[in-house]
Amino acid sequence: MENNKVWLVILFAVVVYLIMGIYADFGSLLTAIEKFNWVFIPLMLILVLIAYLVRFLKWSLFLKSAAVHLKLKDNLFIFFSGMGMIITPAKVGEIWKGWLIRDINGEKLSKTVPVVITDRVTDVIGLVILSLLGILYYKDGIYILAALLLIFAVFFIAIRSEKISGIFISILEKRAGKYSKDIKTMHATFLQLMHPKNIVGLSFLSAFAWFFECLALYFVIIGFGQSLNLILSTFVFSFASLIGAISMIPGGLGIAEATISGMLQYFGLTSVDSIGVAIIIRFGTLWFGAILGFLIHFIFKKKIMGK
Repeated sequence: MENNKVWLVILFAVVVYLIMGIYADFGSLLTAIEKFNWVFIPLMLILVLIAYLVRFLKWSLFLKSAAVHLKLKDNLFIFFSGMGMIITPAKVGEIWKGWLIRDINGEKLSKTVPVVITDRVTDVIGLVILSLLGILYYKDGIYILAALLLIFAVFFIAIRSEKISGIFISILEKRAGKYSKDIKTMHATFLQLMHPKNIVGLSFLSAFAWFFECLALYFVIIGFGQSLNLILSTFVFSFASLIGAISMIPGGLGIAEATISGMLQYFGLTSVDSIGVAIIIRFGTLWFGAILGFLIHFIFKKKIMGK
């Protein structure tokens, strides 16, 4: 992401958190945060790191399915460098990982871009799976989850159907010119990655990874001296993450925070505590990952990529 765009995102984040502070009353919010049990911060970050490692395993399994081979150190560099792009709309900036792989081992984008896309698709499915755990507590959310599943089903059928995919490939090949061969390679890679067993298994692995971040929310709530059962905590975080993703706002800024705080109030927390929880959990699950990604990329870029 270009430096000026990064600063725009940061500026937007400052505005969002200022608005949240005004809504909660800065004095009351600062008092609540001062009373927060800070021992839960390292616990939150440990849980988030575990989530990242599980996602790295999923990413590696997708690369293996696509017959893309990387050294462990290179793969770790690419994966965590991509974390710096989680502040892009729906994390679409992670597609940059395809270019990093190409620069490191020369692999074609027609093989790596489908890996990034399918990896993101399973992230969304994983969130839907977790969101279904608490849908009985918030029935209106079923429409959003059903719409997301329908979109995925259409995408899956289009990829797997020879007739439908053949039509799309024919249209794209006419427009792709000299890159027409890459269209078929990309489709073949999608077919490999989106084998039903692959998608089901890795979507549940994704849900397992997201659960650690849901668990982080559960403990942050305890840190504010409040309580919410684990199922509801899982539902709140996963559902808010989905809403933030489909909003297409960079990092879901403002949308995810508002959804978390709003739902926590719906389930009985005070407005001040719910906003405090939203700010801290988003630090752990958004900004921590983005900062970690940028640091890893700039520290190890020269060693890994030689530039």
